[in-house]
Formats: sequence, structure tokens, C-alpha cells
Amino acid sequence: MKKNYQNEVAKILINIESIKFSFKNPFRLTSGQKSPVYVDCRKIISHTKERNQILDYAEQYLKKNKLFFEILAGGETAGIPYASFLAERLQKPMIYIRKTPKDFGGNQQIEGNFNNNQKAILIEDL
Repeated sequence: MKKNYQNEVAKILINIESIKFSFKNPFRLTSGQKSPVYVDCRKIISHTKERNQILDYAEQYLKKNKLFFEILAGGETAGIPYASFLAERLQKPMIYIRKTPKDFGGNQQIEGNFNNNQKAILIEDL
């Protein structure tokens, strides 16, 4: 029987109470749109068993689909922990991407070491 990873991840999110509902006062999403449903993926970082199960699924997905990349990139801020966990598992280098360049020092928008034309995969919390 083929395992449906999407359903398994959905069950995990429900069990750790990452999915919230508010029909009277909808949540405002990053896009500015309102939704009666909000998925708080930041909660996953606090649940080690569930987090590792989701990372197992991610690793299997990357291998099954033969996605080639040399470096993982985490999107600021919620994508950084997931990129970090996955980079450690896969023994790949990692960088992170800021939404805007910092306004001091070197004005960096990308933190970490990378080469031009290096194949990267961007990891976000959604």
C-alpha cells in the first residue's frame, strides 16, 4: 500500500495543534488576505518525534524525485530551522535568505557561503 505523506503530515499538524480556526475573526495572512484557517508550522520545531517524521518524508521525497541540489537555502525566518535540520541530515551546506538586505555591515541579503550558479533548493515552512 502506497503511503500518503500529505495525509500523514496533516494528521501530525492536527495532533500538535498547529492548525487553528477562527471563523468570526479570520486570520490575516502574509499576503494580506484573510482566512478562517491558519497553519502555524513554527510549532513543529518543538515536537521532536513529529518533526523527525516530517523530515523523513521530506528526505524520501527529495530522493524519490531525484531532486539534485548542492546547497539548501532557508527563507527568513520560518524556513531557517527546517533548512538547518534537513541540511544536517543530508550533509549539505546551508545558507539563509533575508527578506531584505540588512542595513548595516556588508548589507547582506544572503548569509553563508555559496558559489554563483550553485544549484539550491529553497526551504520554507509552508
